Formats: sequence, C-alpha cells, structure tokens
Amino acid sequence: METEVAAQSTEQEFVSNPFGTVTNKRVVYFRNKGWFSGGSRQDIPLKHVTSVRLDTSRSVAGGIVLLLIGLGLLAADGGIKVVGIVVVALAVLLLWGSPSVVVNTAGNDLNVAKGFPWLRGEANAFVEALRKQLFHE
Repeated sequence: METEVAAQSTEQEFVSNPFGTVTNKRVVYFRNKGWFSGGSRQDIPLKHVTSVRLDTSRSVAGGIVLLLIGLGLLAADGGIKVVGIVVVALAVLLLWGSPSVVVNTAGNDLNVAKGFPWLRGEANAFVEALRKQLFHE
C-alpha cells in the first residue's frame, strides 16, 4: 500500500531543455525568455495549462535588407568586409526564423519563450512532451 502511494507521488521528468522541464505533475518554464534574456522561471501545475504551441517568427523583409547591405559591404575593399560578414550572418538568422514556445494557462496568461534558430528541435521536443501530458496521447 505504501509503495503505491509513493509511486503515485513520484514526479517523473519527460523532457528538460533550454525551454523548460515537463514532468507528470508540472511544467517548469522560462517566461519572457529571449535570445539574450533568461526570462523568469515559473512552475505551473499541469492542471493549469490549457494549451501549448510552437511558432516560428521570421523577419523576411529585415533579413533581405540586411543581406543586401552585407553583400554590398563584402564587395567593398578593406576591413569593412568583416562588418559585411557580421551583417550577412545576422540576415541569415532573421531569415532562418526563431522558435517560440507559447504556453497558455487557465488564467489566459500567454507565456512566450524564444530561442535561437538551431534550438527548433528542442522547442519541438518540449511542446510535444507537454502535449502528451496534457492530452495523454
């Protein structure tokens, strides 16, 4: 009897990555997390989470403008080529797109966490693990 109660109260972790942690009882999440900001940690019971989604935000117009500027700087002579490389790299990041995980709670609080483009797989793993816990898929 005691082992059944202990087994029911044990928290099981399903995923833990830069976007947060999903267990069978709660979500540990970093609210307002951005590229260069850590956000604030929130512990949300699963019963308070109503939905979760994965968005990808891209800035096509900004990326194209920066790409053209960067290519123009790369064509120039001298040390300005280094600036051109940096501008082209930033343009590629803007065109690639950043994953955003949005967790909605019962109080209609939308908690958004953004990550670098190469973290899209980890964002997807977090969203899928949370969906499985919410909808027992």
